[in-house]
Amino acid sequence: MSLLILETKTSGEDIMPGSNYWRRIRMDPQIGVYLRAAVQKGLDPAGIGYDVLGKVALRPLKATPLESRKYTQPTKKEPTPRLYANQRERDETPEEYGARCLAAIAAEPDAYYQRALPVRLFQEQHDGAVDVWQTAQTMREARRLNVYPRNPDSCFQWSRACDFLPACCGDVPLDDPLLFRREDKEHEELEDVFETDRVVLTQSSMRTFRACPRRYQIRYILHMRPVLRSEALRTGSSVHRAVEALRRGKSLDEALLALDREDPYDYQRERAMIVGYVARWGDATRGIVAVESQFEVDLVNPETGATSRTFRLAGKMDAIYEGDPREWLGAPGADRQPAAGSTPATGAEV
Repeated sequence: MSLLILETKTSGEDIMPGSNYWRRIRMDPQIGVYLRAAVQKGLDPAGIGYDVLGKVALRPLKATPLESRKYTQPTKKEPTPRLYANQRERDETPEEYGARCLAAIAAEPDAYYQRALPVRLFQEQHDGAVDVWQTAQTMREARRLNVYPRNPDSCFQWSRACDFLPACCGDVPLDDPLLFRREDKEHEELEDVFETDRVVLTQSSMRTFRACPRRYQIRYILHMRPVLRSEALRTGSSVHRAVEALRRGKSLDEALLALDREDPYDYQRERAMIVGYVARWGDATRGIVAVESQFEVDLVNPETGATSRTFRLAGKMDAIYEGDPREWLGAPGADRQPAAGSTPATGAEV
């Protein structure tokens, strides 16, 4: 029997084995932080299991504009003209869209559901720890000087603009209540911070700083958030809540209630993702011994062993699994292959 820390992700990228998605995961310093946190909790993890759900890229079909519609010529067999086959009289309903999403998932489930245990060799683990330490040192200097430079190269990512671009380029004020709101908590994902004498860093806050220091300042120093969440963030949070509910032993119907219902089409797409997830992996509670387990650990210099007096690291482990890692990876079929750069038996450092 082995312990795995499970990390749930949603992605619009190619998540098939050997894709760039898994190459980046192997460099993610989150793996090292979570493994060390598990050890400090008295656990002996074999590795981190990544449970990745691919987002359905299909979009709802819209009615063909009246000015663009083309009809067939009447014939004896079909005296009533009809629209060409590639045109539509009406918008696709949310339910029809959801059924189409589910059909796409059923036709190619490997494109939407992947599990893997990324291998971290000793040097890779060390390099990840150095990345975290050096990022923290840069963040400390930014906080000391209160200087957070903008990164124009990060204003557009994944085919969408940053939520704070209008404020950063001076088009709107950051205190515009129609666009931005202030949050009391610095880290929305954490329930409580156990210690207050050092600044808490999470994987999300460090990723934000690396992408754009100004975005980090707005989110984590000024505690500002966009009033309207991006589709990517909203979908990720929504699907994550549903998977969490399944792992806590909730029924499929109960898990679907955890999905965001703000947009009926988004709901149907996410509903298809969760229905497909259950069909793919079966009982989500199997082997789960903890869900949403929060932690805080010291930030340690990997070169000297010194503990940071400025920062601590915190986060939440999505779930902890106890059992045979091959069973977790292989369900529902025993002949499934792990993603490139991962192993079906262990994800621990060599």
